[in-house]
Amino acid sequence: GDCWPPPATNANIEMRDDGINIKKGTFGGGSGGTAVLDDTDFSVNTILKQLESIQQGTPKNIVILGTRHCSLLHQQIIELLSYALVLSDNHLFTSGATGTHAAAIRGALRANNQDLLTVILPQTIQRQPREIRELLGQVHNIIELGHSELPLDAASRICNSELLAKGDQLIVFAFHDSKTLRETIEEAKALSLLVTVLFLD
Repeated sequence: GDCWPPPATNANIEMRDDGINIKKGTFGGGSGGTAVLDDTDFSVNTILKQLESIQQGTPKNIVILGTRHCSLLHQQIIELLSYALVLSDNHLFTSGATGTHAAAIRGALRANNQDLLTVILPQTIQRQPREIRELLGQVHNIIELGHSELPLDAASRICNSELLAKGDQLIVFAFHDSKTLRETIEEAKALSLLVTVLFLD
């Protein structure tokens, strides 16, 4: 039979009722819906194994939002996370732009279930960087809000609110000084969404 607790590994991802914890070290311990991402000694293979074990609970509408400025390792983690979430029949909602959102889209597309991926853009596909336009060409469910007359940060706030309205749970990859994302986190809490914040700094 399976041994429990499982042997210690370099990194674990654990589905909890209050979100997802990514933490260094062994299973057990840890608390709350806010996790801190420590990128030292992360093993992508270990994370992949843990992600593939996400098979519990009823499917949810999960919003992934985050910074454009991610290391390759963080992008791989986000991609694996979104892949596993869609494989587990969760509906993934995200936005455009490079970094977190592009990684979430790539992971969801790898899971080969287009019905479970929705991308909401603050402006239009044409306003996206070329590499993102190519990625979005593979996505079936795209909503363009068309706020091209607004500054991007204002358009992004409106877009984030639209995303939250569709979600049960929010997962955010952010830096501590990410003002727009921190406002979105507070808005999600006010809407009683499950919120998990993974700080990259």
